[in-house]
Amino acid sequence: MKKLLAILISLCLVMGCAAALADGIKLGIVTPDADHGFTGESVAHARAEAEAMKAAGIIEDYMMAVGAEASKQISGIDEILNWGPDAIMLWPLEGDQLRNAAQTIIDEGVPLVIYDRLIENFTGMAGEIMGDNVTIGNMMGKYLLKYYEDDLKEGKKINYLLFIGDSSTVSKQRTDGMLEIINASEYKDNFVLIHDAFQTDWSNAKSKEQMENWLNTTDDATVADLDLIVTHDDEIIDGIMTVIPEDERLGELRLLTSVGGRRETLATFDSVEKPELLTYFFSPSYIREALRLTVAAAKGETYQDQEIKGQQFLIPTIEIDKSTVEEYRNSAEFADRYSI
Repeated sequence: MKKLLAILISLCLVMGCAAALADGIKLGIVTPDADHGFTGESVAHARAEAEAMKAAGIIEDYMMAVGAEASKQISGIDEILNWGPDAIMLWPLEGDQLRNAAQTIIDEGVPLVIYDRLIENFTGMAGEIMGDNVTIGNMMGKYLLKYYEDDLKEGKKINYLLFIGDSSTVSKQRTDGMLEIINASEYKDNFVLIHDAFQTDWSNAKSKEQMENWLNTTDDATVADLDLIVTHDDEIIDGIMTVIPEDERLGELRLLTSVGGRRETLATFDSVEKPELLTYFFSPSYIREALRLTVAAAKGETYQDQEIKGQQFLIPTIEIDKSTVEEYRNSAEFADRYSI
């Protein structure tokens, strides 16, 4: 009798474990493809977070699809849907190109969380999560007005170049956020964009080439009058900074703005008095929050004490310049970014 009871208990435990496993979350993750830079670090953070969730029993399993082209991301979505996920996190390369695939996810009844780059005028997803790009742009605009305050009061023109990331909503929000503040000020006409915006595709090699070409094809007077370079990413800055220290004509260039907070980029400016760097914390580790939101959506739980209803969640930033860089290097945010 005791032996029979032990067998029954063992069977119950096995069945209980199987039931618990069956109730586990199967998480789909779709990202761009990269093995270096911001995207590469983000993919690594996504894997690390998914593995940690699996080890902790938060999810049963995950399937990850990476693609350097929209078509590969779409194929990855098809594979994940065939696998049978409970929720999908999508980081689209280009929103419009992924629109139909994202709609397919929703039509299949799978909760969808969109990360970083939006699909404009799109509804039905569980939620969106991203860095606060508009606020980054707003903060940048306010900083520029303060930084150049004396020059502006004297009526000086602030001549600048703009290096955007790409045609996604990220670049648009950062640029528009900055211009919103500047254009609302009395110094709107003092900021002069002296060349069409350069689209870098987030590449330091491409930004280096674009900066070299501009310097080689622009007259000395225009180069000498350059006051400011605005960019959307620290890797863009890395490319530019391999060029500008060699050009002695850039005597008026005082400030470069960026987004990222990369330790390598910050180190470039440690021994440089001019130009200065202004950047805004935007971490590859943000993607961990996107996965946490996706799992919460799959389980019907709240996120940041909010019911998930298709709204947008924004991750706050930190302003970093020469006066705050050491504080940032000692921060929990910096440690989290470089935890892997």
